Amino acid sequence: MSQMSLFEVPTEFQDRLEQLKEAGLNRTQAELLLQVELGFALMEYLELDDEPVTAPWAILSGMPLRHPHLQNLNEMERRAIANTRQIVPFSARFAWLGALRSYLRIPLDWRNYHEFTPQNWDSYIINAAKNLRHQIHQDLYERCLNTNLDFRLRKVKRVEAGTTYQFEAKTGEETVIVPVRFTQQQVRNAQVQRLPWFTTTRSRASFSLRISDLELDAAWIDEREETLARQYGWEQTARGHWVARFRKINFHKVQENGTLFPQEEQILELDGFTNIAGMVASGKTTVSQLFSVNVVRHHCDRRITLVVSDVQSAIKLANQINWWFCNDPENDDPVAVPILGRSKRDAHLQSFSASKDYQEHRQRGQPHWGERWLGTACPLQGQLKERDFIQLLDGKALKAGIEPCHILKKMPKSDRSKRRKNLGSSYLCPFFDKCPSQQVYRDMPNARVWITTPGAMAMAGLPRHLDLRPIKIGELVNEQSDFVVFDEIETIIKWFDDTYAEEVVLTDGGNSGVFDDIGVKTEQFSKTNRVMPPSTQRWTGAERDAQKAITATLTLLDKQVGHQFLRKWVKRGYFTPNSLLFKFARRLAGLEEFEPSDTSEAVSRANTRLVQPIVRYFDALLNEDDPFRLL
Repeated sequence: MSQMSLFEVPTEFQDRLEQLKEAGLNRTQAELLLQVELGFALMEYLELDDEPVTAPWAILSGMPLRHPHLQNLNEMERRAIANTRQIVPFSARFAWLGALRSYLRIPLDWRNYHEFTPQNWDSYIINAAKNLRHQIHQDLYERCLNTNLDFRLRKVKRVEAGTTYQFEAKTGEETVIVPVRFTQQQVRNAQVQRLPWFTTTRSRASFSLRISDLELDAAWIDEREETLARQYGWEQTARGHWVARFRKINFHKVQENGTLFPQEEQILELDGFTNIAGMVASGKTTVSQLFSVNVVRHHCDRRITLVVSDVQSAIKLANQINWWFCNDPENDDPVAVPILGRSKRDAHLQSFSASKDYQEHRQRGQPHWGERWLGTACPLQGQLKERDFIQLLDGKALKAGIEPCHILKKMPKSDRSKRRKNLGSSYLCPFFDKCPSQQVYRDMPNARVWITTPGAMAMAGLPRHLDLRPIKIGELVNEQSDFVVFDEIETIIKWFDDTYAEEVVLTDGGNSGVFDDIGVKTEQFSKTNRVMPPSTQRWTGAERDAQKAITATLTLLDKQVGHQFLRKWVKRGYFTPNSLLFKFARRLAGLEEFEPSDTSEAVSRANTRLVQPIVRYFDALLNEDDPFRLL
């Protein structure tokens, strides 16, 4: 099964795989049999088994489909789809079609769905293909659709005293191997002193808030900032003037028919998704920040997460909220914490040090809470021998964000072992629970306000010391927050679009296109591997043919040697293989690409009869297996 899935495949699914192997199927066949039929079982569960056998990939892909059955799914149906997406790795059209071809090669006696062929499978409905031979499989599929899947847990190992470990460190352009050892006391302390972490998911309930109550919170903030201004000599511009800002807000609740809600007392009802729209500078950010203060002051059992557009805004806002509620960044437990990714920690630190907010705090002698979470001290470096620290690391600290917190490796004993790329299991640093650079994780469980960015939500994971599940910050926010507020939503949506709907560049003149890079690697591989397995030869041949097609296409579109007509035609917009080939078929039949609006029904039917024989050839081409798949 794919190791990229978030959840484990049910144990009984794995057990059945082993039984099928013992009965004569190889593992690939057994796995494919259960996966394809689970896809069909999902369609039956959703009452979509009147769709063709080629349809399940569309459900697995997560595309928004305007189908009446899919617009009103209940909780169990949504669970069934989610479970199947974790177990069946065929969410792309060609992947599913390839799986169907392989499925048809499995002996018929093992299958619950009988013969259909690539020539008829676009019209062969799932229900008609059903021929139940193995009730045990049908029962298994139903349980897989309805069960609660367990999270897949990452594997970890803890260091042992007296054993030499190593990690890679980059010094300039060079990567060096650094050895490190731990004492018995250090290992024992790591086993005893464990950080508190989350063990259960929060249960949410609906919530209502009188907008007028936020004025009291605004007045409270103004009083607190007045105290801070006297203590640290704030200028007038440093104060928020929150009551004045609140009174500029003109909040109206809009009914479904588009009219304003008639009540005088405006109440914000929160249950599920709620959209608060407003013009620039209309007070949306003010409302979100006052709401977070209201939660902290009056709802001690609730946690709110604020999602802002960038890292420095997150740090600045966390600092601001903590100064409202706390007095000492070194000793007080923070109310708010910024949850950020670690891989760019060095860049975050540099931007923070140069930020206007931090510089102003330094000038007036006021500590900044950001220093608490961006510390760079690494206890692991204190374990290095002085000679190694000077010779290997040039006497410099490890770059922030690339500390070997969970990637220590056992030092190989032989030179031959050292040359191996895979050095085996990774081990956890025993100093994590006390490490100054990990302070944010000690603050998170008790913090009432989390502040993060879309980048951290989508890309940043959690340390293995705390959570073995391969979840991202976004999943943790979903589990442990009562409210999640997205501020400046247009910038956040753009970030999510770029992450989850990534644009794949095929060729761009040699910079970062897939085919610009893959051609070089294919030829380099061929230089030392002239005799290849048939499947590899097929793949490399397809890759070279694709390169020829790309060159020919770009030549036809070139300004100097190409055709202006084609360039204008391509500029007209997006097209798919189906729409493109259908237009081509009409051209071959001597027709225009589209029927004129005044075409009679009789003429339209006659034109369809002309085009249909040509379209069959294109359908056969599109139903061919993806040439880039290694079978």
